[in-house]
Amino acid sequence: YTVIEEVQDVEFRRYDSFLIASVLPEQEGDQGLRSGFRQLAHYIFGGNSTEESIAMTAPVLQQDSPGESLPMTAPVLQNSDNMRMAFVMPAGRTVNDLPIPDDSAVQLSSVDWDEAAVLRFSGRGKQARFRAAEDALREVLAEQERSPAGPALYAQYNSPSAFPPLRRNEVIIPLLPR
Repeated sequence: YTVIEEVQDVEFRRYDSFLIASVLPEQEGDQGLRSGFRQLAHYIFGGNSTEESIAMTAPVLQQDSPGESLPMTAPVLQNSDNMRMAFVMPAGRTVNDLPIPDDSAVQLSSVDWDEAAVLRFSGRGKQARFRAAEDALREVLAEQERSPAGPALYAQYNSPSAFPPLRRNEVIIPLLPR
């Protein structure tokens, strides 16, 4: 991504297209997050048609609120009932050259946001902290008269074993063009 503007603690970024593997966990809450993570981890650790191990990249994305469809080739991060979890696939890959997941619940898709607003924070990626950061981000968007193009996504960049003050978390909201 490229930062095009900074307002308060919010970065307005332009993103190139990227690929994700995503899943709609069967359970809700923390249990759903864990099961979704396991399903996606199974895919990248060889649970696919070629038994290929795919590099783990950052961030892990989570969406747990309903919203409008995101501007992407397949709206896989959007669901009106439950959360969705996604792993970003390595750069340089295409949907056609990624192996087919063994688990049919895992979907591969290209994401084409163009522009998004992002608020970063450190520490543990607890849901209450993500919601508070999302509220602060939405306040800045309202002040800047910018409109979301879809629901907020919660991004975590570090392993759960990383020292909490060094963890990077972000709330990302895709934006409608001006």
